[in-house]
Amino acid sequence: MQTQSGQQTPDGSNGAGSAAAGWGRPVTRRTLMAVAGAAGLMSALARTARAGTGGDAVDWTALRRALDGPLLLPGDAGYAEAALPFNAALGTRAPAAIARVTGRADVKRCITRAGGHGIPVAARSGGHSYAGYSTPDGGLVIDVSRARRILVKDDGTVQVGAGARLSDVQAAVAAHGRALPTGSCPTVGVAGLTLGGGIGVLSRPYGLTCDHLRSAHVVTGDGELVLADARHHDDLYWALRGGGGGQTGVVTDLTFSTVAAPTVTVFSLAFPPEATVAALAAWTRWIDSAPKAITSVCHVNSASSTDPLPTHRIVGTFVGTPAKLPPHLTTLIAAVGSKPTVNRSRSYTYLDAMRYFAGTSTGRERFRAASRVLKGTLTEANAQQVTDLMTQRRGLVLLFDSLGGEVADLAPTDTAFVHRKALASVQIYTSGASGDPAVLAVQQALTPLTGPGSYVNYLNDGQQDWASAYYGKNLARLKKVVKKYDPSGVLDFRQNVRNA
Repeated sequence: MQTQSGQQTPDGSNGAGSAAAGWGRPVTRRTLMAVAGAAGLMSALARTARAGTGGDAVDWTALRRALDGPLLLPGDAGYAEAALPFNAALGTRAPAAIARVTGRADVKRCITRAGGHGIPVAARSGGHSYAGYSTPDGGLVIDVSRARRILVKDDGTVQVGAGARLSDVQAAVAAHGRALPTGSCPTVGVAGLTLGGGIGVLSRPYGLTCDHLRSAHVVTGDGELVLADARHHDDLYWALRGGGGGQTGVVTDLTFSTVAAPTVTVFSLAFPPEATVAALAAWTRWIDSAPKAITSVCHVNSASSTDPLPTHRIVGTFVGTPAKLPPHLTTLIAAVGSKPTVNRSRSYTYLDAMRYFAGTSTGRERFRAASRVLKGTLTEANAQQVTDLMTQRRGLVLLFDSLGGEVADLAPTDTAFVHRKALASVQIYTSGASGDPAVLAVQQALTPLTGPGSYVNYLNDGQQDWASAYYGKNLARLKKVVKKYDPSGVLDFRQNVRNA
């Protein structure tokens, strides 16, 4: 499976963005966090030179001649920029080579020629892997970003090249009056998002992105091109829907079902800082009983020099007649028991709503993140504990991103995405390059309140319980699928389930 692409935060990472004070652009990961500068070429080249001898056994000259697309080696024009991971907090990377493949044949050539030489081989689409696994030091990056063809068919399905970005897919289906539930970060690759599940701003009415996957072509770890769907390689098809990227092979193209493009009403609520505890607790109860038409994110921001108490914002979407939304918001406001300082809503077309959540910047970002999955509602006492955690920290945000609705209509074992019955994912996020210890400390502190689950698209390479957290009861089955389709471990990284 292709390497995962992190979903946008704040949008929350996932998709439900918030408005700034007033009703301007959403508070996205880009506006919260600074965009990092470029990395150093010389240090990257030095690390490549020190790569293991396994990489020396690969005949890069022969591979370059065999490919239809270019192969970038250290020192080549464009290599330094192509070797940068999206997450600038990860520093520089020095892959042995970057293959900018044009299609299935190039992918097969990469795997058959580089596999078995003891170097990491990784697929990269949008490059948003939170841990940077899609750009391995000393390895071969199979960059599918040029495979971006999108074809919307008369039956409402859409065929998508694995390198297509979310913004490309959204615009293409919207032009035909259709919609696909995705995250909202425009530069995330559709393949990586889908393979991890695909939580987004329309998850509750329409399900996860992976729930719309009808088939995928995959070049497996042993170099075989297969079609995975409900009738062919159904075990792989199961794994592709939420099992995470980089596991069994490289996805080259995907086919999705779509839905009729809806009118999307975006809303934003906030209350005074002293109401953060009440707002968080009330939000969990409210979204637990809300209709499927509502998807929402509750942001809890850590205290700061200007805000000694944690602050919050509740944002989301409503699909349906706009006049039917206000009574639901009135119910939430009454449950919080405080007058909102922000209470805004506005209706958009599907595409305009996705563009709203996307924000404006498309550059690299600097961040550290981890996650937990919230099993159920929080009491006021539980919410107080969460808020106390954020009072003690600086520069952190928690993004409670609602699940339920259509997501919960499937059983946890129906696809590899195991968190079907959870209330929300909770992303722990900071812009600090050195913020990983704080992120992991908050993750551990949240565990008694949320449960031990985590969302695989929010990978953290320092997380010790990653295998059980990402996959739960689906771990053993997923491990069998990975070993079947990549028996030699050609596509490998530390958090590949074969290493669990």
